[in-house]
Amino acid sequence: MQQVQEFLRQSLKIRNLHLFFPKVIGCICAILLVIIIIQRLIRCIRTGTPFINLKGYHFFDEGCDKLKLFGSLALTIGYLIALPVLHFVNASMIFIFLFGVLFDYNREKGFSFMSVLISAIIAVAGSWLTWYLFFQIFNITLP
Repeated sequence: MQQVQEFLRQSLKIRNLHLFFPKVIGCICAILLVIIIIQRLIRCIRTGTPFINLKGYHFFDEGCDKLKLFGSLALTIGYLIALPVLHFVNASMIFIFLFGVLFDYNREKGFSFMSVLISAIIAVAGSWLTWYLFFQIFNITLP
């Protein structure tokens, strides 16, 4: 119990607060993963089907937009790499804008000026408001 209290005391220092929440989210995701696996196991036992059945399995549905999937993965990795270099506000503005442009892109129509402008406004306003809310009002540091 003392180890848990010491861990919380060290983790909840103001300068380390931005490191605490990813650990909490990671634990929640791990618990949810275990619940999903248990539910799948119970369903497979009841129906008599194998736990992993790859026969006739397709990862991508027909007509799926792979550009958005792989673009999102690339932008997420880029954001994580850029975050320590550019810091929260600058990296967030850039990557929120890029996500907005990526998800608005239409193969037939391309980009529209208005959607790019709206993405830019959301990126700037959202990043600054998030920073102001957490750093100034709640006194929580951001990476």
